[in-house]
Amino acid sequence: MSFHARILGTAAAAAAVTFVSFGANAADMVLRYSNWLPAGYHLTDQVMKPWMEDVERVTEGRVKVEILPKVVGTVPGQYDAAADGLADVTLFPVAYAPGRFPIEDGLELPFVGTDPLKRSLATWDIYKKYMEPLGVFKEVHVVTIFSSNSTHFMTTSKQVKSLADFSGLKMRSPSPTVSQEIELFGGVAVSKPISELYELLSGGIVDGAIIPIDTVKGFKLDGALKYITEVPGGLSNNMVLIAMNPAAWAKISEKDQKAIDEISGRFLANRNGEVIGKKLEASYGELKAAGLTFETASPEFAATLKEKVTPIIEDWYKRAKAAGLENPEAFLKELSDASGGIY
Repeated sequence: MSFHARILGTAAAAAAVTFVSFGANAADMVLRYSNWLPAGYHLTDQVMKPWMEDVERVTEGRVKVEILPKVVGTVPGQYDAAADGLADVTLFPVAYAPGRFPIEDGLELPFVGTDPLKRSLATWDIYKKYMEPLGVFKEVHVVTIFSSNSTHFMTTSKQVKSLADFSGLKMRSPSPTVSQEIELFGGVAVSKPISELYELLSGGIVDGAIIPIDTVKGFKLDGALKYITEVPGGLSNNMVLIAMNPAAWAKISEKDQKAIDEISGRFLANRNGEVIGKKLEASYGELKAAGLTFETASPEFAATLKEKVTPIIEDWYKRAKAAGLENPEAFLKELSDASGGIY
């Protein structure tokens, strides 16, 4: 089923809902934000809501953002929800559109670096330099794009210290890149949104997941997961695109567009990097207190993993070139150098 088909059925409902507003005064433009994250999640409370407040402040109340009481359509459909105007602003995990943005896949490759702030800023910079000129995400107005924290092994029954430990495990995957990794490591990939992960774990449908450490508490997975194996350089990073409907953007005055741009883009990517960095630090203590066991992959295990993912890198080079990126090797090296990676 296409992205459009999955979300068209919610259009009428979205038009009739009661909004949650950040201000009581009338605005020239009210943007509807489709939220799917759980209540209290740090990406909403510490990144998106402050941005909404900034939008109202820098436009002197002429533009406001209101949170819809429920998500418009499905989580994988958030890009098209913005493109088609079913919502004005959406938060879209780009990996939920497998194969649709092949150049963007390079942002999610393994061992690119784990520093949250550097990684988030590098994501925006690489987008502006390499992706925007090629029309990646051309169907929407890009408010910003930034990175999650790096992903690692999370399991329910045993610590993953070797490929032998990993063999045969059913693992929830956040992206096509990670699905390839899981299969190359000898596991079985299960591609489902993170919003469904608790049920998958508690029902024994999967044995674990490859996700960022700071998402465990936010999605209440600490009651299901028991072991975390951190991999130096990270197994992947998930990209988050904040998309706006182009027609809605065009209705905003040039003066207010400029003001909004100044508190979006790299500024917002920086805020995200700072927030997820602090959240990651806090997560170690929270998860250890909840009884989870941490271990770092040995140099030997990490080297084995890096060797195993070589076909993923080579495949991305070919796909990126076919999509119009002239020098994917430079793209990856620049991203890695800026993020503290190993390429």
